[in-house]
Amino acid sequence: MAKIIGEAAIVGGKWKRDVWSHNLLEEIELMKHCLSEFPIVAMDTEFPGFLRCTPKGVSDEEFYQCLQFNVNRLSILQLGLTLTDENGRIGMTWEFNFQDFDKISNMEGVYSLDSFLKNKGFNFNILRSCGISPEEFSRQFNPILRSGRIQRWITFHGLYDIAYLMKFTNIICMPTSMSNFAIMAAHLLGTVTDLKHMARYSDYLLNGNLGLKKLAKMLQVNRIGTAHFAGSDSFLTASVYAKMRVIMKVDPKIHEGFLYGLPYPIQGYRPPVVIVDPKLTHNRI
Repeated sequence: MAKIIGEAAIVGGKWKRDVWSHNLLEEIELMKHCLSEFPIVAMDTEFPGFLRCTPKGVSDEEFYQCLQFNVNRLSILQLGLTLTDENGRIGMTWEFNFQDFDKISNMEGVYSLDSFLKNKGFNFNILRSCGISPEEFSRQFNPILRSGRIQRWITFHGLYDIAYLMKFTNIICMPTSMSNFAIMAAHLLGTVTDLKHMARYSDYLLNGNLGLKKLAKMLQVNRIGTAHFAGSDSFLTASVYAKMRVIMKVDPKIHEGFLYGLPYPIQGYRPPVVIVDPKLTHNRI
């Protein structure tokens, strides 16, 4: 299992495991094992960009219509998942790399981060040749989603991240309204916490008017890896979440279950545990 070093747990001397088509099955099995000790998942996605940009000052529903248009038509590049626990310990980060990325359909006319991602080291040819099929990832990952092992998802400004994650649950297209999106996300994923929304309840954290890089700097949390790669961003998200839980004296009920920019809660229902006296059961037989 993992060797705990400070707040991070390193498996085999590494903080991140790169996942491609050839090692998907073994890494999914390792993740299942790790979830028993680290049941909270911080996530980040990298995607090509936007076919339709959202103008400033639009309504929530207009923003969602742009998200729906983009996510329905574009494919994810990377998914970063970092497993952590209630005590802020980090178990491991997985960076999944996907092949379902067609240069013409995904990049033609996209207001994208294409040149920026290339400068950071993204190699689209390797993604196409060695990346994971989204269909195969869905087959292997959906049993984890249905198992109830994940207690909570942690994001930063994560509306698009959650939308792309939902695509792996084999939904044909995004729900037609924000309210239906929240209902479906809660059903498929459970409870979501967004650090940008969480920061709105702290004057010290500029009421949430900041990015992940600025938030980490203010909290004196250091990044591991390269920014705008899903693994590094998910690891930083998990580390910032651990620090925010320590410094913020706000009732979690106020901010848990909300994504920044989404007025509807995403909160999974956990049925109460009922302890039955075996003597009473025996008497009924």
